[in-house]
Amino acid sequence: MNTKSFKAGIALFSLLGIMGKLEAQKKNDFNNPGLTHYLNEEHTRYVSFSGYAELWARYTQLNPGSLINNEAKSDVADLSLRRVRVKMTYKPTEKLMFVLQGGTTNVNVNAKGSNYFDLLDAYAEYAFNDKIAFGAGRSTWRGLSRFTTGPLNTLLYDLPAYATSNAGATDYTVRELGAYVKGQLGKFDYRLVVADPYTMSTSDPKLNVASFSKNSPGKDFSGYFRYAFLDKENISTPFNSGTYGGKKNVLSLGAGFDYIHKAMWHQDVDKNTINDDMKSFAVDLFYDAPLNKEKGTSVSAYGMAMHNDYGPNYVRYVGTNNPATSVDAAQASLNGAGNAMPVIGTGNTYYIQLGGTLPYLNKEKKNLQLQPAVGMQLSDLKGLHDNAVIYDAGISLLMNGMSSRLTFDAQNRPVFTGDAHNNAVVSDRQWQFVLKYRIDFN
Repeated sequence: MNTKSFKAGIALFSLLGIMGKLEAQKKNDFNNPGLTHYLNEEHTRYVSFSGYAELWARYTQLNPGSLINNEAKSDVADLSLRRVRVKMTYKPTEKLMFVLQGGTTNVNVNAKGSNYFDLLDAYAEYAFNDKIAFGAGRSTWRGLSRFTTGPLNTLLYDLPAYATSNAGATDYTVRELGAYVKGQLGKFDYRLVVADPYTMSTSDPKLNVASFSKNSPGKDFSGYFRYAFLDKENISTPFNSGTYGGKKNVLSLGAGFDYIHKAMWHQDVDKNTINDDMKSFAVDLFYDAPLNKEKGTSVSAYGMAMHNDYGPNYVRYVGTNNPATSVDAAQASLNGAGNAMPVIGTGNTYYIQLGGTLPYLNKEKKNLQLQPAVGMQLSDLKGLHDNAVIYDAGISLLMNGMSSRLTFDAQNRPVFTGDAHNNAVVSDRQWQFVLKYRIDFN
C-alpha cells in the first residue's frame, strides 16, 4: 500500500468515525444532530453551541402621560427583539466546564443607543461529583425561587413580572460576579451563592420610603433548595424549566432566600439616614406531567409565595421592554412611563400559573400542538393601598416542540395614582397584547 492510499484510508476512517459520532448524537426538536462536538468516545468531553432569539410584535395601552420621542401617546404598536443569546459550553475534562454567553436584550426602536451585543456569562465550574460542584465568574447562578434566574421554556410569553424584579438594580440582566456551590443528594438539590451586587445610583434617601443606596452594599447571599417527589430535574445550568410539555413527570417543592446587607436607605422624621437590609424569602411548588403520551397531552402548574423586605414602603415599577422614552410629570401616574407597573416591593407576593399541551395537530409526525395557559400575580405591598393584581392569558403553537413556537399573550395590569389622602390606589387598568416567536438552536 502506497503512502497516498494509506493517507486516504486514514481520512476515510476518520470521516466514518465523525459520521458515526454525529449519528449517535441525540437529535434536537428539529430532528437534527445537536450542535455538539464530542472530544472522546465516551461523550464525556465536548464543546457545544446553543442559543435562541425572541421576536415581539406588540400593541400596548400606555400609562398616563407617556411620551415617545417627546410626543404624547396613549398607545403604541411596535416590533422588538426581546432577547438574543449565543452560548458556548466547553467541557475539556469530566469534572471541568467553562460557559461563555453573549447577547442583547430589549432591542426596540426607542433604545437604539443601548443595543450592544454584550458579554453576559463567563464562568467556570468544577464538579467533584454529583453531590457537590463549585463555580465562579459572571453568571445567573442565584437562589430565591424557581424563576429568579431567567427564562427557559416559559409556559406564558415571558417570566412572571416579580421573578427578576431586581434586574438592573443589583445586577446586570440578572447577572452578578460571584461564586456558587451546588449539587444533588438523591432527590434533593441545592444551590448556595455569594455575589457582589452592583450599586444602583438612583437618588438621595427619602422620608420613610426606602430606595437603593448609592453606597456600596454588602455581599448578595442567596440560596434555593428543592425536593423532587417524582422525576429529578437537571441542574447543569442555572435555569429552571417553566414546562416540559409532558416529557417529564415532575413534582418539586422549593424554598429559597436572598439577602443583601445595607442595600437600601431612607430618612426618618429627624432626617437621619437609616440603612436597610434587603431580605427575601420564597416557597414554590411545580408540577408538570403527561396526561396521554400518545396524544401528547400534558398539564403544568406552578404556585409561589414570597415575602420581601426592602425597607419602609419600597415599591418598584418596571416596564418590560418599555416602548416609551419618558413621561410628562404633570400627567403621570405612580406607574411612570409606558407599560411600567408595580412588580415588587416590601410586602408579600403570590403567583400562580396553569396550562398544558393539547393533542398533536399532526398525529403522524407527533408535532404541532397548542398550549394554552393562564397566570396571575397578586402583590400585597406596604407602599400600596390597593393590591397589585396582574393577569395573563395566552396560547402557544409549538411547531417543533419548545424549540420553535409562536405565542399570543394578553396581559392586564393596574395603574396606580395617589388619592386625596396620598394613598396609592388603582385608578385604571391597561392592556398589552404580545405576539412572540421564539426559535432555539442547540
